[in-house]
Amino acid sequence: MAYSSDITGILAAQLGKFVTSNRHQLAGQAANIEFWLDEVRHCLTVIDGYPARFQRLQTAQEAYVTTHATVEFRRSLDLKSPDLDNEDLQRPNKLQPVNDKQLRQARQKLCDAAYGFLVRCCNEGFIEEPELRAACNSLAIGVEASDIRPRTG
Repeated sequence: MAYSSDITGILAAQLGKFVTSNRHQLAGQAANIEFWLDEVRHCLTVIDGYPARFQRLQTAQEAYVTTHATVEFRRSLDLKSPDLDNEDLQRPNKLQPVNDKQLRQARQKLCDAAYGFLVRCCNEGFIEEPELRAACNSLAIGVEASDIRPRTG
């Protein structure tokens, strides 16, 4: 698992807990809603910036390997054998990027969890509908009118 999807998964799980937490617990999390929104934005930035970061990582590593004639033992090699020679060495394998599907799924899971948290905060009266809509808009998440309970009294 990659760092990008790991931190996103942790945050999504945490936000998911808030959706089913007791009302008094939700009140405490709603009081820190800007912190949680900043965390969501950070994770979305991490995911969205992954391709460019990976390209820089791969380019720098490849340049280093080429410049320094870096080699490593073949991964299938039995290192207990006393007879190692140059045939047992190989150029390091190129890095493999995280699967795009995995990143898209992590992003969607996070957006769904953030949306659930925001809707619950609104439905419980901790934030008003305009604040819900503004927060969702800042995360590029749509709002379903049917998810918002009408206020009584």
